Amino acid sequence: MKKNLCLLVLGLFFSTSANSQLMISKRIGKNSENSKLGYGTFFYFDFPFRNAENKSIRLEILDAAVFPRKTSTIDNQIGYVSIKLGYKHVFSDTKTGFYIEPQVGHCQTIVSYTNIDRPAYGNAIALALETGYSIEVGQKGSTIDLGLKYENDIASSSDYSVSSIGFRVSYSFRLFNWNSGY
Repeated sequence: MKKNLCLLVLGLFFSTSANSQLMISKRIGKNSENSKLGYGTFFYFDFPFRNAENKSIRLEILDAAVFPRKTSTIDNQIGYVSIKLGYKHVFSDTKTGFYIEPQVGHCQTIVSYTNIDRPAYGNAIALALETGYSIEVGQKGSTIDLGLKYENDIASSSDYSVSSIGFRVSYSFRLFNWNSGY
């Protein structure tokens, strides 16, 4: 009971400035023909940079994607989980408009091997670049972002490296962000 209550309070606290995203993704590069169309999810926090609406530091505490294999008899990268730090710049004086966001962080890539003697995951450096359009909705300053993201997770072994392009849709769900005009 106490654990569930703690998780509920923690969830409400984070939801005051949290954002969630969904993504449809396609692997590119080495062995990409072995994967089907993938999907993913994101959870991040935006922190205004120098009190400007059009600039923010973004901390993605969860960025995960899964790429299902076409057949179960081949070795293949099947996903990644990463944490990244980025800088989002909207090309207008408000938070609505075209934006660009470079990101860098740490990633764990997951590989499915037919031979179990090999490790099923690898550490990688995550490099990403997203560009898209941000639309302000509602009266509390919430936004919908439509973006195209390129991600390259570079591991020490090419067996664990993953490159992908994804279409992302996100919605900020700031519950308690009242405007000063009310």
